[in-house]
Amino acid sequence: MKEVKIQIPTEKMEVVVELFDKLGIRSSTLIHEENATIITVVEINQTATLLEELKGLGIGAVFGSILLSPVDLEIDSTPEKLVIKSSSISIDEMVFATKGLAIISPTFLVLCIIAGALASFGLIYDNVVIIIASMIIAPLLGPIALAVIGTMIAKNIYSKRAFLAEAVGLGTCILIGALVGLIFSGKLTSIPEGSQIGIRTTPGIGDIVFAILSGLAAGIFIVRGESTNIVGVAVAASLCPPATNIGVLLSNAYWEEAFGSIILLVLNVIAIYSACAIIFWTSQSLVRGGSVSKRQFRQISRKYIVRIILAVLSLVAIILLIIFVYEIPS
Repeated sequence: MKEVKIQIPTEKMEVVVELFDKLGIRSSTLIHEENATIITVVEINQTATLLEELKGLGIGAVFGSILLSPVDLEIDSTPEKLVIKSSSISIDEMVFATKGLAIISPTFLVLCIIAGALASFGLIYDNVVIIIASMIIAPLLGPIALAVIGTMIAKNIYSKRAFLAEAVGLGTCILIGALVGLIFSGKLTSIPEGSQIGIRTTPGIGDIVFAILSGLAAGIFIVRGESTNIVGVAVAASLCPPATNIGVLLSNAYWEEAFGSIILLVLNVIAIYSACAIIFWTSQSLVRGGSVSKRQFRQISRKYIVRIILAVLSLVAIILLIIFVYEIPS
């Protein structure tokens, strides 16, 4: 649950009270001189609609402010429930939840370096446990998620920064892989079939399906306002080891195998982005704010439906590419 605290001038109280009456929301009001604070508690997945309604009245944009706080427990004897419904948290909450590790910062770079180093050692020594450790650390879900979320904001101020962060993160993993690969080149006189390095040199249906399912799960966790720690590991599994594998292979002159890892990484990035986008755009197409007319809402919904169809087609194209180019022997 979330506590919604609205701080506005007292002369603006009436518009909020009318909105709450229309939606059947119970609230309490504190008045101090010329300012009023209206407080209510809603379910996490109901905040999107409520925030859009409040912003449609100009709150947080033209006047006043809106504060959200998590509520661990509510004990209430009254049976009344909030009548508005939504399939997701608000875009503002999504941005807040993802942008901390979705833009380039010292913490982001350090985590990418550590994850790349762990993945390098795991690949070279064929150690699954070390590779899993690199997946836990790698902060590679946030930039992809924020890049998609940015497309749902009118000014789209986040997508370019998020794409840059993802490129820098993956580039760091490749660079660290190349460095460690050079230092331990004596360990890579050959690439055994079925080794951790070998299995990441050719894209397969299993790899792409795993990336798609990870992206879908990540999207669901984010729009529901839940922790992405676990699902972030699954996403990193499709990104960090393949990226590091590229560096390791390039530093040891395995050009053909490195090219296969590059193809795998690119397809995984597209698959995860498209899968996340399907969830985000679907949830956004269902949220209608108070400032949006029926005609505008239909236009917005059609825009997201087109995007969803394009994302699905891209995933189908990737799967067909894998089947006919890599899975079916010539």
